[in-house]
Amino acid sequence: MLLQELLGISEDVYFVEESYLAQRTIERTLDYLNGVRRFAEAGKVRLLRVHEDEHTLGLLLFNSADEEVPVDFWSVFTGALAGASSKNDFEILVDPLLTFNPPEREVEVSSEIWRDAVNEYYSLMLVNRNLCPGCAVKPESYGSIFSENRVRRVAEIFDILQKKGIFPEGRLLEVCCGNGMSTLALYRLGLNPLAVEINKCTVCQGLEQGVLNPQRTVVMDATALSRYFEPGSFDGVMGFMLGLVYEFNKSFWVNIMKETVSVASEGALMLFTVSSRPEAEILAEALLRAGVKGEIVDNTDSEGTYDQWFFVGRKQKA
Repeated sequence: MLLQELLGISEDVYFVEESYLAQRTIERTLDYLNGVRRFAEAGKVRLLRVHEDEHTLGLLLFNSADEEVPVDFWSVFTGALAGASSKNDFEILVDPLLTFNPPEREVEVSSEIWRDAVNEYYSLMLVNRNLCPGCAVKPESYGSIFSENRVRRVAEIFDILQKKGIFPEGRLLEVCCGNGMSTLALYRLGLNPLAVEINKCTVCQGLEQGVLNPQRTVVMDATALSRYFEPGSFDGVMGFMLGLVYEFNKSFWVNIMKETVSVASEGALMLFTVSSRPEAEILAEALLRAGVKGEIVDNTDSEGTYDQWFFVGRKQKA
């Protein structure tokens, strides 16, 4: 696990928050830290501090084995993914705690690497069935799930874009990634997007098959991107075979398009594929209204199944 590698520890680690999304509000973290402070003031706590420059990204508290938990482990507290207010509350609690009880060791990492470590932790918890008690879904074979034709179809879109002088760069986000079929094509192109998907089972499927990168995959609702990412967080936002996009669920997809634009930087590449022109027109209208300039591209082939139409454009200056 990346977190253990970064810190040079062999014991198990457990984040205080039960899910990645809970890291945005860190209610449990703040509550527990208030309790930890009483012990820290007496200098009775073993701590590790993870930081970037002067900012504390994470705090690890050692827990010795006992009758209830027969192994040693570290509890992990972090405010690095929290909103501005909660992040400030985290640092207000941590700073005096560290004064009373200096950490036995400090490790400096970038906030990006720390975020990857947090992502990986929750991905591994998911694929190991720790987030879904009683799960009865059995792993399927790679060949029964993934199609090379589908992967190739996505890659062909980028061949078209490169001829137009367009290729994704920088910080990338893929929404509605499913089990990672399209993400696999992006990996093979040398891209490393943060892939998000609301369906835990399909994400788990992609992780089990080694398709999705656990450090760059998050179970998340694409209609709530702006709740978890700051404006301008991504230089490119993509989504492949979105849908089905109809008039009756138009508002749902319009909302997702608005959310993708809200977390995109100025000039960010926006790329979304669907199976029909009417679907592409719905997405294009929403994106244009949200400040994206682009075009609908006819990508139909004889099979008429995947990625038949796509919208490609860039977010304009507000």
